[in-house]
Amino acid sequence: MLTSIVISPKADRAGELSAILKDLAHVRILRSFADYPSEQELERFLQAAGPSIIFLGLEDGRHAALRLASAIDRAGTGAQVVVLNDIDDQSVLIESMKVGIREFLSLPLNPDRVNEAMCRVIEVLERKPLVFKSTDAVFSFLPAKPGDGASTVALNVCSAIARRSEGETLLADFDLNLGMVSFLLKITNGHSVLDALNLVDRLDSGVWDNLVLQIDKMDVLCSGRLEPRNEVDLSPAEKILHFARRCYSTICLDLSGNMEPFSMGLLSQSREIFVVCTPDIPSIHFARAKAQFLRESGFGEKTSVVINRTGLNRHFSIGEIERLVGLPVRFSLPNDPTSVSSAMSEGTSVNPKTALGRQFGLFADSLIDKDASPVPATRKRRFIEYFALVPSSR
Repeated sequence: MLTSIVISPKADRAGELSAILKDLAHVRILRSFADYPSEQELERFLQAAGPSIIFLGLEDGRHAALRLASAIDRAGTGAQVVVLNDIDDQSVLIESMKVGIREFLSLPLNPDRVNEAMCRVIEVLERKPLVFKSTDAVFSFLPAKPGDGASTVALNVCSAIARRSEGETLLADFDLNLGMVSFLLKITNGHSVLDALNLVDRLDSGVWDNLVLQIDKMDVLCSGRLEPRNEVDLSPAEKILHFARRCYSTICLDLSGNMEPFSMGLLSQSREIFVVCTPDIPSIHFARAKAQFLRESGFGEKTSVVINRTGLNRHFSIGEIERLVGLPVRFSLPNDPTSVSSAMSEGTSVNPKTALGRQFGLFADSLIDKDASPVPATRKRRFIEYFALVPSSR
């Protein structure tokens, strides 16, 4: 099934096409534009929605339509343009071919001619599949155990990236059991990942804009509420991330840490995976188990530890935690319940001027600049003899 869009000032054109394509059963109309969109709007839509075919009407705006055809060519996705024209004008054909158009349908439409054109388009797409710009700056955060503050870390790092980055930034909460992002940001309405799952085959920029909320200069997609009696197919979750990677320069994912089958697909698309733990013994114990699972799943090379709430105790140094967990420590964050509580009450990120806020900023800088290598603070006091697990080597 190929997706298509119709750009035509003729109100009945989409309906006429839809009726014919329905019988063909291999092309579906994703959206119809009653007016010619701007070049920027169209390029953004092509990148986000990824239609394979654009039916472009020349009836009332020949020059405007051909400018859009040039924009489609510049977008570089490989989408095929099919011109709809009710005027048999050789000059129109020549101008259209100059901007890369090779398929033309005369009006009124003939089902046989439409079918022949679609077969040719499919042959082209098989030889030259669609290509999209897609970011690899996807960062996944998951807790060693519930309550370790992974959602707080993900939210604040993402917010710090949004303040620093010129591109678009997304925070997506895929913890469908106990999603905390909506609580931390005091979001009581709006749509969620569950809505996106239901609309995954119809996602475009318009649908997506209705699913996310903009807070702290970043887009936020909340987890929603997963009712125990609801049977939700979570397998398309990876498609949501595929779509988002075409729309954003940086994406932060907040995961439950339960290693659900759908989350493994999200981890496979991540540049880095962060296991968030606190410096207490139970958290390090579960971080070690999670690290072993991630290594066995093939994610060991891109996984590291973020130590949250340092200063709660001084049991372990950074080196000791690395040996115990079997993963490198990527960053450490100080314990600052006052700043976190204040941010929660305001429904925003931690004040960037606080000590904790500055650390989130440094963490964000290290993700934006791959060459940066943050050096976490070390703890000198040893407590290994009280830890029951044997350190693992990496």
